[in-house]
Amino acid sequence: MPGGVPEARHRVQEAMRAWGEPAERIEAAALIVTELVTNAVQHTSTRRIRCRLLRSAEGVRICVWNRGRARIPAPASPGDSTGLPVAGVPATADLEGDDALD
Repeated sequence: MPGGVPEARHRVQEAMRAWGEPAERIEAAALIVTELVTNAVQHTSTRRIRCRLLRSAEGVRICVWNRGRARIPAPASPGDSTGLPVAGVPATADLEGDDALD
């Protein structure tokens, strides 16, 4: 599973480049994903960690979670949280895809 951290970082960078995001926003998101996935790897006993990017007019949301037994609270809407401002058509990148993070 330690290989999942660089894989998640790389996929975030690819998705955000495809969206045309500026380099500084891409690197900020990659750093955040690195920290969140590392934390999930260190603090879970499961082998499956999911990462999803959600892009909207209000910003980019980064979600990382595992399949543990605890209930995961629903995230606030992008307008209610501090996000990275973006422009363009809403899009989503699901980094779970081929289970590369297992």
